[in-house]
Amino acid sequence: MHWLETRKSTGHGRQFGQAKRKYQRAEVGGFLGNLADDNKVIGGVVGDISTGGFACTNLPESFSADKHAYTAVLSGGGKHYKMLVKPCWRVKKGNNTIQIGFKILDAPWEWVELTMNLPPAR
Repeated sequence: MHWLETRKSTGHGRQFGQAKRKYQRAEVGGFLGNLADDNKVIGGVVGDISTGGFACTNLPESFSADKHAYTAVLSGGGKHYKMLVKPCWRVKKGNNTIQIGFKILDAPWEWVELTMNLPPAR
């Protein structure tokens, strides 16, 4: 069993754990994420963000996300946000891709300002 928690649907339009979030997620378009460890950089599409985390999809299924922490650079709206993150959950998607939710361990103040002013996801 993989050490990451698998996200499960509750059947009520909300995802498991969503009600316990400290910060509500906001859907964003046009954000890309690059995740780096000591050996490689993996790119994906960022679907939703919050002050405390984000979800990245279109990641290759071969990406094991087995490191405790990654350096992430999220880019969108002409800006780049470098942060330290850790994977929390993963879901297999179609076409040999996965989606992973990340908890933000350290982020710049500009990230906090951005996420505090976004409307919550529906």
